[in-house]
Amino acid sequence: MKIDTHTHTSGVSFCSEVTPVEFVEKYRAAGYGAVFLTNHYSRLYMFRYGDTWEKQIKIYLDEYRKAKEAGDAAGLPVLLGAEVAISTPESPYIEFLLYGIDEQFLLDNPRLYDKSQAELYKICHDNNVLMFQSHPFRDEQGHFPQDPEFMDGTEINCHPYFLRHEEQVRAFADKHNLMLVCGSDFHYPYQAGIAATVVPDDIASPQRFVRYLREHPRPQIWYK
Repeated sequence: MKIDTHTHTSGVSFCSEVTPVEFVEKYRAAGYGAVFLTNHYSRLYMFRYGDTWEKQIKIYLDEYRKAKEAGDAAGLPVLLGAEVAISTPESPYIEFLLYGIDEQFLLDNPRLYDKSQAELYKICHDNNVLMFQSHPFRDEQGHFPQDPEFMDGTEINCHPYFLRHEEQVRAFADKHNLMLVCGSDFHYPYQAGIAATVVPDDIASPQRFVRYLREHPRPQIWYK
């Protein structure tokens, strides 16, 4: 089945134009078996949700719950993920996709946007969560590959506004023995159905997805 591993909805990722209900409708119609909701988790975004951590995480998780409820009703598993943005002296905005998280992980590990890459990776590693760098060669927005020692993988990103840089991504992953996924970076309705990571039909939970990637670090990918 096809899983999109990089998506955003409008209640949390303000750059998205798609509500949780429409999000589910689009992916159900496109024939996906499951979808990761990886809304933006950054200082910039989170402080728009509220001035306290409690307000921030409530809004973040409420958006996921709306999508999950719609997905349950439609028969489409919506899996919790996150796209965490951190900063370094070299780059003010570095993004990492997290797979294998649940609500308790986010509640127990607040303010991930304030961590260094090594700190974030240790938290993920200690909790059996995989950490993938988002679009590592999207130089149009100032992204570049980060320290491969502190990540599990990276992605072939199929956002239509930017280049995929697939050869560079694959070379980076090969050089550092990193896992790969493929996602659409969904923000707009027409992006549903343009990219996917292909896995067996029984991998419709975050934990099973993590286990499958550990056993198959280069799963089949698909994009239009």
